[in-house]
Amino acid sequence: MSLLLVLATVVLLLVVAAALTLERWRDVLRSEEPQGTDAGLVTVSVVVPVRNGAETIVPLLQDLHAQDHPRARLEVIVVDDHSTDRTAARVRDMMPRWTQLHLVSMTSTSGKKAAITEGVAHATGDLVVLTDADARCGPQRIRRLAVRWAAQRPAIILAPVRTMADAGLLGLLQEEEQWALQAATAGSALNGTPVLANGANLAFGREHFLRVGGYQGDARPSGDDVYLLARMRAAGLQAAYVLHPDAAVTVEGEATWVGWWIQRLRWAGKMRDARLRGAWPAAMVAMAMPWMLVALSVRAMDLQVGEQALYTWCMVLAAWALWSVPVVRLVNAMKAVYGESPRSARSLLALLCFVIYAPLVALVALVHRPRWKGRRT
Repeated sequence: MSLLLVLATVVLLLVVAAALTLERWRDVLRSEEPQGTDAGLVTVSVVVPVRNGAETIVPLLQDLHAQDHPRARLEVIVVDDHSTDRTAARVRDMMPRWTQLHLVSMTSTSGKKAAITEGVAHATGDLVVLTDADARCGPQRIRRLAVRWAAQRPAIILAPVRTMADAGLLGLLQEEEQWALQAATAGSALNGTPVLANGANLAFGREHFLRVGGYQGDARPSGDDVYLLARMRAAGLQAAYVLHPDAAVTVEGEATWVGWWIQRLRWAGKMRDARLRGAWPAAMVAMAMPWMLVALSVRAMDLQVGEQALYTWCMVLAAWALWSVPVVRLVNAMKAVYGESPRSARSLLALLCFVIYAPLVALVALVHRPRWKGRRT
């Protein structure tokens, strides 16, 4: 057996393992059903860490004010992280008409993790829900999260985030990439091995947060969501996922390529700082896999008849199919949850683009931390 055929066999086995994992995730997406119905007795504290969010905070607060959850059991705590715009003033303008809305201004500390910790310290609810200041949500969101918590009492609840972007290649990449990330988040969590989390839509038991020490001892500026997930898992606590369109929040995509690039560097830094077991090795293998297939394909072109060319090419082509098809099927399964039509060609194009830029982002993120809202991430 030639060395190339051996390498093709090894790569094919890796791709098969990855494909089986994605198919398991797809199966749980298709079989997941809502759990529980009663959330009326759950007390909820929504914590909104914000820095310079004057342009987006009011629409979010209006969404939270309209939630279908008993008003007396729902409070919203906005934690102002040294904003230099009118964020605090916008919140104060709404407080006289909404007694359950509170504003906490940070003084001695700064950063998103410190803001979340401050919010939890002021929270009175059993369930704490995190929301980014630039997100939007429907009126059933809090109730959906509370229902899952009431049914299972998990330590942490993950929930979906949808990206709405403008038309064009930039919008296509962001929307399809987010579909894939959310599918991986949902599939892995529902399969019992969550690998991702998103702080724009995250909930946890207040007592569980305090039990694991929150972010105590964590000086890294990024990764509040995946770090907390990793800490909960390390403590042997249960994680859950709410797979329902009503539980989702919506965020706007980046409007420029520069903003898109900076956002991905921040996300890569978040994963770099995460302590999820096996997350980095799995991510590196996933990014390297298509390039291994490219290298094998190029090398196989030099094979002559009698050099096991047929066997090698069968393996290479099978590996390409097993690499791409399960990803598209998983994305389509996630879209089906939201009543979206599958657009396989669009998803495949985004996947091929991701293969090109993801390794570059990962390499740059190792040596460069971009600034975000005036701070180094």
